Amino acid sequence: MRLQKKPPLYYGWIIVATSFVTLGVAFGVWYSFSVFYIAIINDFAWSRATTAGVFSLFTISHYLCAFLTGWLIDRFGPRLVIPAGALWLAVSLSLLTKAQDIFDFYLVYGILAAIGVSLIGFVPHATFLPRWFVRRRGLALGLAMAGVGVGMLIVPPVMQHLISTYNWRYAYQVLAIIVLFIIPINLFFQRRDPQQIGLRPDGAIRPANQSSSVERESKEGAVIIDQKWAAIEWTSGKALKTKRFWYLAAAFFLGPFAIQGVLLHAVAGLVDGGMTAQMAAFTFGILGICGSVGKITLGFFGDRWNRETANTIGMAAATIGVLALAGMQLFPHLLQQLLPWIFAAGFGFGYGAAAPLYPSIAADIFQGRHFGRIFGLLSLNLGFGGAAGAWFSGLIFDQTGSYLTAFSFDIIALWLSCLCFWLAAPRLIRLSRSHKVVHH
Repeated sequence: MRLQKKPPLYYGWIIVATSFVTLGVAFGVWYSFSVFYIAIINDFAWSRATTAGVFSLFTISHYLCAFLTGWLIDRFGPRLVIPAGALWLAVSLSLLTKAQDIFDFYLVYGILAAIGVSLIGFVPHATFLPRWFVRRRGLALGLAMAGVGVGMLIVPPVMQHLISTYNWRYAYQVLAIIVLFIIPINLFFQRRDPQQIGLRPDGAIRPANQSSSVERESKEGAVIIDQKWAAIEWTSGKALKTKRFWYLAAAFFLGPFAIQGVLLHAVAGLVDGGMTAQMAAFTFGILGICGSVGKITLGFFGDRWNRETANTIGMAAATIGVLALAGMQLFPHLLQQLLPWIFAAGFGFGYGAAAPLYPSIAADIFQGRHFGRIFGLLSLNLGFGGAAGAWFSGLIFDQTGSYLTAFSFDIIALWLSCLCFWLAAPRLIRLSRSHKVVHH
């Protein structure tokens, strides 16, 4: 059989670029709630826990849709699902400009907008991006997910400017228009997997032969450590019966508990520490860029070392960041010029581990034709964990007038999630060929 000439640029990198832009918009919507949060509290005089409950419902609704989103990606592909989700999200944000009471926020933002973000955000990309790469999976996911940080850098400060200049309703209308721009980008460039255009993961063009799936995967870039496990055709039912699934489920709950518990309240915490709202929004944007650096760097080193080690480094950096933010609560006039940047750099870099490593770890353990549905089930824990963490931090503040107790729980949760990933042990199943393996 005559082989097709290899193209100069593997199309998977076009997919990564498209995903970068899409995720930047999706998480610009997600994390801009941190600046809307203060404006809404000032406008309606609601408590922080009540207002944070809107975001908690948003997070739960987002991930309750995860299993459906995974199924839709498996069935119809991102080229149809993401544009439909973007249209839904834009309409929802436009409706939010008419909100008059807390029920409107819980319904429109907490449920409707959450469905839209679910269809364009982390879950669909975590489902189809691993299909394009094996050997460079962590790096590719890190590059794509770096769009989250760019979205955090650009969107919240822009929204804060619009809120200060006009009002939060006008800002949400502009955000709805921004979301519409990702529809043509995905319709034109997005694809489900490399097989649609005659390629194999990481750019190979030779058609699959009749060898076993484990043999093909090994040729395409994975070092199979546990041949028996890797040969199983994993379904959601089979996965649920394993300890590894439940270790991942616990890690997927505890990590977002800490991450969302800090991120939602970061701008408020910075303002409580003495910063202006504009400067706090800018610092939050810097945190997002540091998150992009963390996503790319830790995704890359997850391929070179193993996912657990890279994640542990991320959690150590995030812990330093949380301690710096807590220090602003304790000493609002001491090291005020330094602590916010330690927080932005440390927590940003560290929490960046989640985006490339969570789907990579899950794919290392359960990859296959049904991975979308398995990851959708795991993602329910991302939602419940993030929702619980965001609400808990608001509740603690309302009860004590400080975030210190909440931040202490967040640090504990970060390290428990880290432990669960070590117990799940993806390194004992498969490794990237970028990993330095000693052959005996």
